[in-house]
Amino acid sequence: MIGILTFYWADDYGAMLQAYALKRYLEEMGEKAEILPYAPLHLAGRYYIVPIIAVLRGKQRKYCIGKWMICRNLSVGRAYFKRWKNMGKFRAEYLTKKTPIQHAGKLSLKEYSCVFVGSDQVWNPEITVGFDDAYLGRIQDKGNCRIVAYGASLGSKGLKEQDCAEFAEAVRENFADISMREKSGADFVGRILHRKVVDVLDPTLLLTKEEWEKIGRKPGAKDYILFYSTEENRQMIQYARKLAKTFRKKVFQVSMPLLRKQEPEMELAVEGGPAEFVGYVKNAWCVVTNSFHGTVFSILMEKQFLVFSHSSRNERMESLLKKLDMEERLIMKGEEAGIRRMFGEIHWEKTKEYLEKERTVSKKFIMTNME
Repeated sequence: MIGILTFYWADDYGAMLQAYALKRYLEEMGEKAEILPYAPLHLAGRYYIVPIIAVLRGKQRKYCIGKWMICRNLSVGRAYFKRWKNMGKFRAEYLTKKTPIQHAGKLSLKEYSCVFVGSDQVWNPEITVGFDDAYLGRIQDKGNCRIVAYGASLGSKGLKEQDCAEFAEAVRENFADISMREKSGADFVGRILHRKVVDVLDPTLLLTKEEWEKIGRKPGAKDYILFYSTEENRQMIQYARKLAKTFRKKVFQVSMPLLRKQEPEMELAVEGGPAEFVGYVKNAWCVVTNSFHGTVFSILMEKQFLVFSHSSRNERMESLLKKLDMEERLIMKGEEAGIRRMFGEIHWEKTKEYLEKERTVSKKFIMTNME
């Protein structure tokens, strides 16, 4: 039995799709695989109907009600509850129905021959509110299980100096092998551990377009501009507006709005889960995003797209686009993005060649560690 320890609990398209992809790939290889139902309060709590937010005070986690998140969720009305339901439905159908375990100390790995930790930002202490014991392999009941990091991410090019010693000690002690999602992350971890660390693809890229189309749910609309944002970017919003006006297209926003008035030219389409998200990308005319998985699925579905840089987590987009020789698709802060930039020719056959080369490296890493 192969286990997967990742952010399956997040009501987030990318988090659930990457968990599904790794599980699906392992099953296609003839392995029995399952998601470990680890969903600690300090992480999964932010996705509760009444969100619980954890903050770090010294080395202790403190909790409070996420009032601003409640206001945001209520601002979209019934769509939020439909979204919550669709997220849960996808999780139960494709990931796991097991009762969540909230404490790393209650996890047992004895039934697994190997557990893959990752992908996603499992090693980003800002996301995990300080390092999380389970994702660092600090699990007491390991048995003979081999713990391996697949596509783990720091969320940036490195860690703060005060975090390096704790991180290095835990990973050195608990992990049999390590791979990272970004090249810079692999280089950084390799330096502090004094060992070779390979960079691999996000699990979503292990599956083909045809495999994703099987689970995608077609939206009622087509031929629209898809807008997917993980943080506010006024330049990106203005660009989507300009595209819509120039070509007389609708803009569908699949990301939850921030605590401000909804953009008048955009139509909210937030009621869907991961399957609906895949369908929205597949049927889009073009995609405007600053999301990593927005970028990934635009590539998988061979869409015209532009990626606007993220203020603090841009490394993952840069790394992927560089691997696929698509850096011209990235708009850096302060850089002008003309209308023509969106419709520059993309040599998809060449992109698929680069992608297949990266898949070979990633699959080899997985197979070697399962053996």
